[in-house]
Amino acid sequence: MNDIKVMVERLKIELDKLGESPKESEVGALITHIFGCRGCDISCFLTDSDVFQTMLDAIPVPVYYKNTNGIYLACNKALCEAYGFARKEIVGKTAYDFFPKDTADSFAEGDRALIHECSEERVEHRGRFPGMEDGFHIIHKRAFIRGGRVEGIIGVILDMTENKRVEDTAWASEAFFKSLFETSPMPIVVINGFYMIMDMNTSAAQFFHPSAAVPGQEISALFRYHSDFEKVMSASGGGTRVEVLGNGGVTEMIAMVSSNVLNGETCHAFAFIRTDI
Repeated sequence: MNDIKVMVERLKIELDKLGESPKESEVGALITHIFGCRGCDISCFLTDSDVFQTMLDAIPVPVYYKNTNGIYLACNKALCEAYGFARKEIVGKTAYDFFPKDTADSFAEGDRALIHECSEERVEHRGRFPGMEDGFHIIHKRAFIRGGRVEGIIGVILDMTENKRVEDTAWASEAFFKSLFETSPMPIVVINGFYMIMDMNTSAAQFFHPSAAVPGQEISALFRYHSDFEKVMSASGGGTRVEVLGNGGVTEMIAMVSSNVLNGETCHAFAFIRTDI
């Protein structure tokens, strides 16, 4: 018994080192390393409820265990704090005691599938948890099997609200800058590291000669002289006066290039300013 409690204390120390939001895989690896069983296999602790509860409370993210009828049999301190209820108010209840019926129905349906298939699932839940504000959570659920029979379901709840907010902000920013790119009156052409055209905005498609301004074409085809393209590339972002092949023939413009890395690949964006208007 003392050896197990020592291992639990060690688990607490190692969990603290993982920070406030450890990954499920990291917690599982620690349990395996310290206790010698898989993170989802709690059978080695069920013989001693105190040790089992101490282990659950050492996990900093909400964790629960419920039987095949959906009744909570165990939960940790983090779940009690998240739900805003004491453990004795959670154990013996079902999701229907804490969630709206439609939400509880969806949880119950997923549980039945897990029990039937003896599998696991990852559920994305957008909404309100008891004791929590509206947010975005991911629930990792896994069937607990002992003696070849499903006895219940283990669930781990990860609060991804802040991550989702950052992700949504990034998508909104990308959409905003994409809109600026498309609506800019300045012709802009994007090329890859091999100087092949990847994309261009409407202004560029309308200005340049159709035979030259196409994806897969070399950017140098837009310039009257290849040396003009080389001058732009060596100007380190500064404006360079060049001659390009437009729909109306040769036109003098000022060209600038900026470089960045997109999906691990170097890309260049050429911006052209007309000098004849």
